[in-house]
Amino acid sequence: MNIERTHDKLYLKEDYKNNPKEYFKFVKREIEKDFLTGGKKEYCNFKMLDVGCETGSFLTFIRRRYPEADLWGMDIMPELLEQLNAGQKNEEKPFHPLLANIADNATLPDEKFDLISMLGVISIFDDFRPVFTNLLRMLEENGRAYIFGIFNPENLDILIKSRPSGEKEDKWETGWNTFSIASIREYCKEMDVRCEFLPFELGIDIPKHADDPLRSWTLDMMDGKKLIVNGLQLVHHFYLLKIWK
Repeated sequence: MNIERTHDKLYLKEDYKNNPKEYFKFVKREIEKDFLTGGKKEYCNFKMLDVGCETGSFLTFIRRRYPEADLWGMDIMPELLEQLNAGQKNEEKPFHPLLANIADNATLPDEKFDLISMLGVISIFDDFRPVFTNLLRMLEENGRAYIFGIFNPENLDILIKSRPSGEKEDKWETGWNTFSIASIREYCKEMDVRCEFLPFELGIDIPKHADDPLRSWTLDMMDGKKLIVNGLQLVHHFYLLKIWK
């Protein structure tokens, strides 16, 4: 089976730097509550890494609130990192690009970070354990990791591969694997670290993209909530996972 990940190229065409995603606001509020307000570091020049940073959308969102922060972006696609500092103003501190794979320890730097974010990335991997182990290795002793994505509230880990109907080549797309909350809690117990899951509810409508069924859209429920689905017939249970030592 030939596994590819091509969907991230859409970030080269879409501007999330000036149109931040709704969950960016959710994650930033939690970071500020846990770390920047009344915590151990009551200053604005913290050191932060965004894993799977694409062109720097979330880093730009953080930069506009914390101009003195030391912000780093990691991705495996050079063409995305080339756009990391695009649109930065002259007086703004540049982002530090890192071409690396969070699942491959040999590619990672020796740097330590106060904060590590990884948003919408964990579902790309078939095993979360080496990813989380590497995240923990790069965290400062009192640091925190913030991992946003889809997690399964039921006790099942799920690996998903897809390809368009009629595709003749053996090319399968990944990116929607769903690990259970139970499995991650057990891992954290084994690693002697703490974790917390916070459910995320989307408050806006997302239309269906007729030309791209892999992208998520919302359905209105009778209770007023939004059901998030995609063409895989996958219901998205979004959570923010916090991990700290």
